[in-house]
Amino acid sequence: MIARYSRFLINMPKIGYMISDNKHKHNHEFENTHNHQQGHPKHDHHKHHEHDKHDHDHDHDHSHDHSHADFQPQQKTQQQSEQLIQQKRDFIDTTVKSNKIVLFMKGTPVAPSCGYSNYAVEVLKFYKIKDYTSVDVLKDNILREEVKKYSNWPTFPQLYVKGELIGGCDIMMDMHKDGSLTELFKKL
Repeated sequence: MIARYSRFLINMPKIGYMISDNKHKHNHEFENTHNHQQGHPKHDHHKHHEHDKHDHDHDHDHSHDHSHADFQPQQKTQQQSEQLIQQKRDFIDTTVKSNKIVLFMKGTPVAPSCGYSNYAVEVLKFYKIKDYTSVDVLKDNILREEVKKYSNWPTFPQLYVKGELIGGCDIMMDMHKDGSLTELFKKL
């Protein structure tokens, strides 16, 4: 079994490219150490296969990538990133302006992911506010950062009423205690 496996390894096509910056260099170090281990007969690593015609280090364009598209590197251009950020900003603006009440929170009203978001949901339940839009900021890092920029408020939850930022959990708590939250929701 070992002898058969050894013959298989010796007859394998040569591999060994070091890839960097869209250039490649042949690397025969793997071949040299591999073929001479455990008493294998010397293999003439200077004889190259048809596809391996160079016997020295060199740089040249590596614009051909024969790997499947799923395994090729995916790079977002700066323009694509800016477009994605703008889409998030547009989504936030549209959501805030087209809904009477919006709660940007961690998790969902059914399953809040933090105590502060849970408190905000419970306050809305207390005031019998059922018709509101919630956005889970944990599902999208870019969206979460853009919401913070949009509101100039660093934490979540964030409650908007009629397009205006009311605040987070602490503000909601204060407004609940002083009765101003009751007045705010009566105006809806």
